[in-house]
Amino acid sequence: MKKQVLSVLAVLCILSMLCMTAFAAPYSLEADKVAAWLGNPENTQFDYEETSFVDNLIDWTAFSLSRAGKSAPAEYADYINAAVAASFDKMYPSDLARTVLAVTANGMDAKKIGGHDLLAALAAVDYSAQIYLSSLNAPLLAMNFKSDFPFEDSLKNGIVEAILSVQQPDGGWAYCSVDQGYGVYSDADSTSMTVQALAPYYAENEAVGRAVDKALAYLRAQIGATGALEAWGAPSGESTAQFVLALCELGINPTDSAYTNNGKTLLDGVKSFISENGGAMNYQGAQDPLTTYQVLLALNAANRYAENRESVFTYAPKAEEPTNPNPIAPSVPENTTTVDSAQTVEIPKTGSAVTATGAFVAVLCAGAVLVLRKKDA
Repeated sequence: MKKQVLSVLAVLCILSMLCMTAFAAPYSLEADKVAAWLGNPENTQFDYEETSFVDNLIDWTAFSLSRAGKSAPAEYADYINAAVAASFDKMYPSDLARTVLAVTANGMDAKKIGGHDLLAALAAVDYSAQIYLSSLNAPLLAMNFKSDFPFEDSLKNGIVEAILSVQQPDGGWAYCSVDQGYGVYSDADSTSMTVQALAPYYAENEAVGRAVDKALAYLRAQIGATGALEAWGAPSGESTAQFVLALCELGINPTDSAYTNNGKTLLDGVKSFISENGGAMNYQGAQDPLTTYQVLLALNAANRYAENRESVFTYAPKAEEPTNPNPIAPSVPENTTTVDSAQTVEIPKTGSAVTATGAFVAVLCAGAVLVLRKKDA
């Protein structure tokens, strides 16, 4: 009997290890490596003393690190409060949305940042006047980030309609829907970001479904032989990362054969831009925070998809608390909250887990040990 129990124990333990291996986040090693680079101030060289404007790289870095379960820079809370207080009247809808995402992901109250209620400001924007897609897709992402955000469906549906109305004939979306002297043409980044924003409506809204399907066809046609999207004549880590995010938001496997070229998946394409020390390389072959935070988001999105977790742009406090238990907070008292609106016209800018199965097998292993001990007693 003892030998039989030992045999069962050995088999169960092997199964447990196999389960943990099979269900572990497939890109956790790469994500940790990239996050380590992004979290190193010597690499990013951010100036937290410059608070006359809100820096999109600082915000997105804080958001990306937090969503990957890492700590945002310690200076971020003080920085963003000071930056919003100093530049609120100059913030555009995309600035408001990005800041809402970043502060919320890091456990801060978006209604009390720099003395302003950013949620109220986001709701007060006239979205019918926006001509830049980031003034539409970013706010929609932010409004749907947290389930208890107080945004009316009518407001969000109006943004959806505004987005659908400016889709280009080829299925993509342009950076700007009005010619500002450089033409109106679809680009991969704007298209992927717009798909991310439309993702919550994909299954329930037929018009959105048709628009997104056309957009996916547009994006799929740009996948090159390395698995990366060919943007502006060259493989782009940023464009590839944004496409991965879009697919994951839709609940589509980013390694599906439909999005594979020459045997290379989109994740192969993303990984090809990661240097040995974790920094992601831009189109010039240099490591920079802009490319790196997008690559980290893509890896995180793929891991979340593999683990059947909430998406990058879906806030779930219970799921996030174990990996980010201590939300950052400013070291100085916040100003009195006020309700304001922000400018409504955008300016161009350059721009390891174990599943329940493994846990169950581990419990069985423990049970087998107890049986063995009772037998020997």
